[in-house]
Amino acid sequence: MKRTKTKTINFLFILGASILLVACNEAPKGNEQLVIRTDTIFVACDSSQHAIVNELIEVYEALNPIRKVIPLYAREKKIYDYIRSNKVDVILRSYLLTPSEKSDIETRKLNAKIHPFWTDGLAIIAGEQFGKQEITEDELIAVLTNRSNSFHVILDNSNTATYGLIFGKYAVDKQQVNAFATGSEDSVISAVKRRSNCIGLIGSSYFTGKEEGLPKGVKLVGLVPSGKQVAQYPFQDQLYNEVYPLSRKIYGINVGAKQSSGSAFASFVLSDRGQRIILKAGLLPAKIPPRTIELTAE
Repeated sequence: MKRTKTKTINFLFILGASILLVACNEAPKGNEQLVIRTDTIFVACDSSQHAIVNELIEVYEALNPIRKVIPLYAREKKIYDYIRSNKVDVILRSYLLTPSEKSDIETRKLNAKIHPFWTDGLAIIAGEQFGKQEITEDELIAVLTNRSNSFHVILDNSNTATYGLIFGKYAVDKQQVNAFATGSEDSVISAVKRRSNCIGLIGSSYFTGKEEGLPKGVKLVGLVPSGKQVAQYPFQDQLYNEVYPLSRKIYGINVGAKQSSGSAFASFVLSDRGQRIILKAGLLPAKIPPRTIELTAE
């Protein structure tokens, strides 16, 4: 029995030493970092969506530790180029596939999956010194079409969702529109804070749809729809009732396989948990998550 015990102890010692030797050989040397392989997902969207996208990514990664989601923020009109060059798994934008994009997908024999994720609105902001608390939709159209100069309109960039919504809704001429492009949402905010006769247009997702999320020195200006008397705002109830004129749906588009990483992230956004994150952020989720109340009898 003693002999058998000695052999067992020797065997365990040799096995432990072997494992330790292998571990030492594979350990990082010097300043090298130990790299753990992860399943990486790339998501491209307009910069106005960064706040809500970052919230979704944070929760998704916490639930899926081996997965990493990397957001790529770009001008909305250029986002499909990421799919064409196989650089992303999912894109988020405010319009469906164009005819040329559909043709590209058919040529490559891909299966595009498109889902509405949430609805936001184009918010009208101004500095606190701006003389009005609300403007009418007719006033806005008159300024954009050079029929009025009662105030000036500042936008971010001609390739963004902001321009797309304005031109799509009011069919104004891009070459003649009375608006100034500043390059980014942050620069729009800075510009209206400095100028008393300007309004800015930015996606409400940029400040997660809550007025208290606006920067100091900036206020939200109401928009009175044509033919109406009451000002509306890009808040959840107005978006749900479809009374705010400058609302838009945000779609998720991916062309990966059903079990791909992109599809997994899209499924999370559409899940009850993902839609609750969107609801809590002040935006309108594509599906209103149910509210469960447990009743107990005493």
